[in-house]
Amino acid sequence: MVTYIENEPTSSKAIVALRRSVGWNGMESCYNNPLMVSYYHIACYYDKKLIGYVDTVSNGVTDAYIQDLVVDPAYQGQGVGTELMNRIISILKEKKILWISVMYEEKLQDFYKRFGFFQMLSGAMQTYEME
Repeated sequence: MVTYIENEPTSSKAIVALRRSVGWNGMESCYNNPLMVSYYHIACYYDKKLIGYVDTVSNGVTDAYIQDLVVDPAYQGQGVGTELMNRIISILKEKKILWISVMYEEKLQDFYKRFGFFQMLSGAMQTYEME
């Protein structure tokens, strides 16, 4: 059975494993750092296994950034990512956040367009390599 849990503690070990399942850096030291605080996040479980996760960073008034949307490859294409996006966007709208932004790979543009995201110029800089 699939369940969605909003803004409750989520195991950093489970998040790291989920990130690695899609080929991302696990960022283990970051997720174990007490300074790593989420504005709002939603975890999706199949039984007790974390299979999807969306996290946001925000100033709580004007802007929110969807920092991570990740779904276990075994559960991709089954609506988990869509449900996570619908839920997080709805929550951010309820909280009257003016702008929601997200960074994504070009191949995912059609997915994000479905939710109303449009392209804007932006910049990013990585300052060091993570483990």
